[in-house]
Formats: sequence, C-alpha cells, structure tokens
Amino acid sequence: MPVHPQFLSVIKPNPPPLWYVTNGEVTVGPVVTTLLVRGVEAGRVPEDCRVSSQYGRWRPLESVREIAAKKRPATSVAEAAEAFRELARPGERIRDQDELCHHVTRLAMVVTGADSAMFHLRYGFRHFSTRAVLGAMPEMFLPESLPETDLVLRSALLGRAVTGSHGPAEEALARRFAASSGGVGGAAMLPIFVGNSLMAMLELSRAGHPFRRADLRRAERIAQRALFQNAN
Repeated sequence: MPVHPQFLSVIKPNPPPLWYVTNGEVTVGPVVTTLLVRGVEAGRVPEDCRVSSQYGRWRPLESVREIAAKKRPATSVAEAAEAFRELARPGERIRDQDELCHHVTRLAMVVTGADSAMFHLRYGFRHFSTRAVLGAMPEMFLPESLPETDLVLRSALLGRAVTGSHGPAEEALARRFAASSGGVGGAAMLPIFVGNSLMAMLELSRAGHPFRRADLRRAERIAQRALFQNAN
C-alpha cells in the first residue's frame, strides 16, 4: 500500500469574504461569494454594480475572482485545463529535476495568476539552487545558489511564508522581482515542505493586487505533490 506524507501548509486560511453590493442608490449585503455569483448569472445584479468586502474599498464586479473567471476567454480556460492535465501525467515522463521545477513553477503561475515566478530547489543542509525563472522575468538567477544571508531564505528555513509588503524579508522578495515588467503589486514566497522536510522555495510575483491565500495554498499543494511523486 502506497504511503502518502502529510502535506503541511504554511499558509493559514482567511475566513471567506462577505460582500456588500451597490448600484449607487441601494446597498445590499452581506452576501457570500457563491450567492453573489448566482445573482450575477441570473441577471439580478447588474454589471455596473460595485462591490465591497465588509465595507472596504468599492470595486467593480469583475474584481471578484469568481465573477471574472466566468468571463474569462475560452482560450485561457483551455490553457489552464491543459496545464492541470499535465500535472496528472506519470512521474516517469518528467526527464529531470530542471523539467520538474519548470513544470511546477508554470502550474503555480496558472493557479495564482502570477506574472513571474522562481523555483529554488534545496540541496545539502542550507543551500538552495535557482532552477526555474518564468514569466516577465529575466533569467538572471540561473543557476546560482541563494546565499545563507538571504532574508527570504532565512524565512523559508524557519518555515515561514513571505506574503505581505512590510518587513525586511518582504522588501527583499520585492527587490528580487524588481526586474519583472509591470512592477511588483504582490509577491509571495512559499517554503515547500514534504512531511517535515523543507524541499524547495516557490516565489511568485504579479503587477496587480496581492495573492489570495486560497490560491497560494493550491500552488503549495501542487509543488508538494510533484516533489513527493518525483522522489518515489
């Protein structure tokens, strides 16, 4: 019987958002995301309405990820579906570690909407080698090793994700993606654990708003499963 490790997540889930909806005259809410999506699909919520998560900043309806997904072009949906079909392919079809790292990084970009991403694979005790640089990012890091003084690496060794915008590690991560086109609107580093072993670091960046925690957890799980399958 195959043994599967316990995949521990470093990303703590946020409670699901509650939305207020306004047409400029009448405001209703709070409603959960699924109910909001059904209202849009049924035509009860006009497209020119604006939404706010618990009376925060008012935004267009399409800023809600689930609503935007309904309007996504069929080509991008097909590309995402093909990427996930590749994830399920047998491990022996992945020729080497570089292909594995490239594959995991590309899938992580699909599920998070990242513009750029890097994947650092661990070797030895405290050393990480940059094995994939994808997206709107020059391959300036390949095939360098991260120095032990790297603040983002130190967070990974402590089992801490880097997801905010304030703090020394957060600033160091943003500088890592400074060469990416469009700037850095959101950045995240996920230490990838398989069981209790730190195996890799996944770093993501995009020009828009910060990443959703649920999407980061999906990317984390993809990397964990791929590394586990490759090792067995």
